[in-house]
Amino acid sequence: MNIRCTRNTGFYGMGSPIEVRKNEEKWFYLNQNETKQVEIKESKCTIQVKFFFLKSAPFVVNDQGHTLDLEITMNPTLILVYVILFVGMFLIPVLHLNIVGIMLLLVIYFIFVFSMLNKAYVIKEKM
Repeated sequence: MNIRCTRNTGFYGMGSPIEVRKNEEKWFYLNQNETKQVEIKESKCTIQVKFFFLKSAPFVVNDQGHTLDLEITMNPTLILVYVILFVGMFLIPVLHLNIVGIMLLLVIYFIFVFSMLNKAYVIKEKM
C-alpha cells in the first residue's frame, strides 16, 4: 500500500521540517508544502507527526489496496487561540489590567497550550 503525505501547516514552523513517525518510530521528515509518497508493508499501522513538543493524535492506517492521500495541517483551535492572544495584547491597556490580571491570563494560556500539545497537528485523509 502507498501513502502520500502532504504538509500544509501555513506559516507555523514553516522553516523547520516535521517528523513523521510510523508505529512510534522515526520514518521521514516533511518540509512546508512538501509531498512524499512511501510504501508500507504492514496491513495496519499508526502514523503520527511531531515537532519538538507538538504532536498529532495517532492516525490509524488500514490497508485499503489503493494509495492513501493524507494531509497534515495545524489544529484550527490552536490557530484561533493564537489570533485571540494577539488581539488580547492590544486589549491589555484598554481594559487597564494590572499585573494580577495579566498573570491570570498567562496561567490560562499555559494551561491551554499544555492541553493542546498532543493535538497541535491534524492528520486527515484528502478527499
